[in-house]
Amino acid sequence: MEELIKELARIEGVKGVAIISNEGLIVTSILPETIDADAVAGMCATNFRNGLTTVKVLNAGKIKHILIETDAEFIIFSSLGNSFLATISDRNTNLGYLRIKIDKAVKEIKVKMLEE
Repeated sequence: MEELIKELARIEGVKGVAIISNEGLIVTSILPETIDADAVAGMCATNFRNGLTTVKVLNAGKIKHILIETDAEFIIFSSLGNSFLATISDRNTNLGYLRIKIDKAVKEIKVKMLEE
């Protein structure tokens, strides 16, 4: 899994990538030293769980991605089942390309998780 998140982290504009359990624990990450990984993981997990609840209440299927768009960054949460992938990038990142790469990584991470 480490190599898969390293590949995402090498995409131009990507600032950080992490696999976070739905309970808010870091499984693995590549994050800048300026980010408190544990605090961010907890907040990301809270946002992801809120998204799960919203989708359930709306009977809208299963979450694939949750996108948070700010004036400076994109934050994308991608479901992995009992965990999720969090990708942080600046606004200059090609979002379509990034989504394609995230989808590929999610598929490969899910396979790796089943192997473990």
